[in-house]
Amino acid sequence: MPDPWPGILFLIFSIVMESFGRFRAVEEALEAFQQFSEFARTKFKAHPDWLEWIKSREISDPGHFRGPGRLNIDWMESLSRYPSTLQGRIEALKQLKQREILRIGFFDFSLVWNLEKVLKNLSLVADFCLEILLKLAKEGHPPFCSFPFAIMSMGKLGGNELNYSSDIDLVFIHNGSDDHHDNANRLGKKIVQLFSFAHGGFYRIDLRLRPEGHSGILVPSLKYCENYYFSLGESWERMALIKARRSAGDSALAYEFEILRSLFSFPKHLTEEMFEEVIEIKSRIEKEVLAEDSRKRNIKLGEGGIREIEFIVQAFQVVYGARFPILQGRSTLETLDCLYECGLIPGKEVEELKRAYVFFRQLENRLQMVADLQTHLIPDNEKAKEAIASSLGLELEQFETLIESHRATVRRLFSSLFPLSNEKKEFIFNLEIFSDPQKAKRDLQSLEGGHSFRTIKSLRRLLPLLEEKLKNMVDPNLCLSRFVQFTDKYGLKSMLFESLASSPKALELLLRLFDSSSFFTEILLFQPELFEDVCRSDGLYTKKTVDDFYSELALIDKDHKIRFRIYRKGELFRIFLRDILGLANLLEIEEEYTALAEAILKRAVQLCHAHSNAIIGMGRLGGKELGYGSDLDCLFIGNNLSGALELNRFFSEMSPVGILYNFDFRLRPHGEGPIVLDEKVYEDYYRTQALFWEIQALHRARFVCGDEQKAQKFIRFVDELWLDWSNHIPWQEFFALRERIQKERDSHVPPIYRFKTSPGGLLDIELGLQIWLMLRKIREPSLWKGFLWLEKEDPQASHAAQKGYLFLRKVESVLRRERNSPVSVLPVEGQSQEKLAKLLGFKSAKDFMEYYSQVLESNLKLFERLTSQKLP
Repeated sequence: MPDPWPGILFLIFSIVMESFGRFRAVEEALEAFQQFSEFARTKFKAHPDWLEWIKSREISDPGHFRGPGRLNIDWMESLSRYPSTLQGRIEALKQLKQREILRIGFFDFSLVWNLEKVLKNLSLVADFCLEILLKLAKEGHPPFCSFPFAIMSMGKLGGNELNYSSDIDLVFIHNGSDDHHDNANRLGKKIVQLFSFAHGGFYRIDLRLRPEGHSGILVPSLKYCENYYFSLGESWERMALIKARRSAGDSALAYEFEILRSLFSFPKHLTEEMFEEVIEIKSRIEKEVLAEDSRKRNIKLGEGGIREIEFIVQAFQVVYGARFPILQGRSTLETLDCLYECGLIPGKEVEELKRAYVFFRQLENRLQMVADLQTHLIPDNEKAKEAIASSLGLELEQFETLIESHRATVRRLFSSLFPLSNEKKEFIFNLEIFSDPQKAKRDLQSLEGGHSFRTIKSLRRLLPLLEEKLKNMVDPNLCLSRFVQFTDKYGLKSMLFESLASSPKALELLLRLFDSSSFFTEILLFQPELFEDVCRSDGLYTKKTVDDFYSELALIDKDHKIRFRIYRKGELFRIFLRDILGLANLLEIEEEYTALAEAILKRAVQLCHAHSNAIIGMGRLGGKELGYGSDLDCLFIGNNLSGALELNRFFSEMSPVGILYNFDFRLRPHGEGPIVLDEKVYEDYYRTQALFWEIQALHRARFVCGDEQKAQKFIRFVDELWLDWSNHIPWQEFFALRERIQKERDSHVPPIYRFKTSPGGLLDIELGLQIWLMLRKIREPSLWKGFLWLEKEDPQASHAAQKGYLFLRKVESVLRRERNSPVSVLPVEGQSQEKLAKLLGFKSAKDFMEYYSQVLESNLKLFERLTSQKLP
């Protein structure tokens, strides 16, 4: 008896060979495909030759590969059937695309190809079309070929996971110079225009994933992309860039973008807080994008859908991709296997996610295959639902059970894999620290409103620290309001919040700045970058000299008026921060302010051709004691009036960034007339007409810059004059002047509030020490050095003088820095006085006023002691 098995095996082989996927033959499969897909019926009816083409042995062979070369041959052959215009070539390309989609859909519907093969072939066709469109866009435009240009695909196309009716997410990039920017954008616009020529049935493109989205540059340079992603890039952009892949254009440029993708999407230092952000993004999609009635039907964005699987994969890639390079791939299914290999997700759960992903992507393809529409909604019509189920080889009940089962599994795994997905207690700001809680509440709402998740997350980290620091501020309401203004001006809020949350000292410094000065707050709001520039440099710990400032000013080679003003503001800001941080004492702050003014004077004298005049510093400039809001008391000696006038304009002319300094020439002869005079005029005036107070003012005279020979001659004259007057001090005139000043200056407030001219105020210490030095024939411009002379003879008096003077100068400094302007009286109003007291370290205004009164009393006694006279 013959062996039956060879015949049986031949019969089985014949059946297998004749069957086509889940159908018995190609014809049966094609018939079912047309019944299922309205799109297929319409196209085959319009193009009967396409049906014959698919039936052909070569094309119906699932193993036949149709790559870019074969597609290009078919496209070239089809061109003869269309007008020889650009529109005709685009139409030929569209028809080629639709025919290829039908072939892929047919193999998909018949279950001849698995999901991965279907998605890769759909992506391959899209890549081919993009290469052709780029070629067509460049034709006839030589400038478009003069720089590297690439089309990077994102999303499903980037991952080689494209479906039938999805938009294709693209980013255009170039690597030309700034001169190529316009042509790069013109090329980008041309490509967009070519897509529109297809008039439907082609690809819809989405360019919103480029840097800054729809408001960004259409074709950014590679450098622009780098700057954007690493300064402004959000976590969702890290996830999106995972899929970035070259679809068309310059390969070398695409490779450089690939390096950028690797560094940005897979950072070395990223915490699992990233998972919390994924939860927030997904929650926002469910709330804002999906209507309530579509959440259960949407297999992409709904609960337990495709997007949750993609989020799981991409979040793990971003967090662990740098540690495990194997995770840096683009395919969702391949990466799921890698997550298991890296020990990040158990094998059982990986398999569950893969099964759900394959099922939902196949279902997605079926939904879109029906009418070539971009949909992710399961139909609510029973008949339509049955057709979809049948196309997957399932009964309706099985189909619905599988959907619910996979949804539940994905949602369960999504929740379990993100440990930070549990609800956290929202931080509640303590409004009791504010004098005006409602105002603070509005400011906090403004601070929290309208930000990306990354920014909100950074702000949440910052808020507890912000509350802690605000508690220690004198005026928390004011500090918070100014902080909100600063964040609005700063621009990169996520970076700012992250930086401040990581640096409590920087946050405290910023708030103390807002607490201390309106003037410096305004500088910072005008130039927000100053804060970071100063804090990052060593400048806060450096006391600059005249030479240091001068060297930096010498580097400014144009627009001197404006750029000198900007430079000065930056340096004032730096010195101010040194002050409020306690990195320099009052004497050092005054010396540095003076050095800045001197350096600007020295450089400006050259620029204004005024160097033939000698500039003598008087007052606090002469004593190297310039402070906030100080004018420059000067004498100009020489004959160069035009240079002096130009210098005065250079300093005091108002510009959009303010002035440099105001000169004060009131100490010149008669306090009026030309601002520059010959030395002989000065000598004649001081010898024959000057009053004693004018002579006394000369004790501060010091050469600053300009003609040194003239200056030294004048200084020798001053020394002789000073010595001569010290032999016959007119005491009556001296005391009469002091009394008149005390009565007339700041007479609008009670004497106790006049910290400068009140008995025992700053004026008494200055006048008293000057007279003491004059009695000993010592001319010392620096008051601080004058105290050292006093210390040699009377240490107790010197200590008392320095203590009283320093306290009042600190009071003055705190008041002056508010507006960077002269102030000589205390605030009378209670709230302002309270703030001053706290800024000076007192618990209350009462404590401050008690100590202040004691200082005035002590200084008055010291004045009597220094003058060796009893007050009349």
